[in-house]
Amino acid sequence: MPQGREDLIQSLAKSMGMGDAQKKNFSSGKYNADTGAMYCNGHMITRSTIEQARSYFTTQYKRLAEKDDEGAKQLAGLYEVAMECIGMVVDSGKQEGE
Repeated sequence: MPQGREDLIQSLAKSMGMGDAQKKNFSSGKYNADTGAMYCNGHMITRSTIEQARSYFTTQYKRLAEKDDEGAKQLAGLYEVAMECIGMVVDSGKQEGE
């Protein structure tokens, strides 16, 4: 992102009271393979919730991928990305724990 644009965004964020303090609340997620939980943005996502999300995205992907509609296929692609990302995070945590 060009520096001028970044400065403008930061200036607007500060004027709205969302400057550096807001940036500190965002963090990249960490997955704990031992507990099966993910930690991100200051909260814990349980193994159960992660599995529910994986199941939901998989079901939606299968439902939409079969349709003969370009919009449905694009949405199916988004669901596919989500379910694959969940799988990658869980699988990478298992490999680190070995």
